[in-house]
Amino acid sequence: MPQTNNRAELTGILRALEIAPKDRDLEIITDSNYSINCVTVWYQNWMKRDWKTSTGKDVENQDLIKDIRTKIEERDDQDVVTTFTWIKGHANDPGNEAADRLAVAGARLGRARK
Repeated sequence: MPQTNNRAELTGILRALEIAPKDRDLEIITDSNYSINCVTVWYQNWMKRDWKTSTGKDVENQDLIKDIRTKIEERDDQDVVTTFTWIKGHANDPGNEAADRLAVAGARLGRARK
């Protein structure tokens, strides 16, 4: 499967859910409205349509979206809250700028290994 920015954003969310303490509330801050909507809103209709879009195509990134939803639901079952906060990207937010630097470094490392 080709790597895209959307897959990278969703992978970051999944990793955060995997490493965060499972007994503590979690806020995930991201500049990706796509990712937030995938895992908080759109997935509901996709599930009803057997993971098809409104035009009948397979939902892109459904593997990651399903894994993220599983992690969120596991936390919900334990009364642990997972929230998502959108921030504007490339707006001098220190956390967002650091995340971008890490993503670029990771991408360079990945290319160097090929």
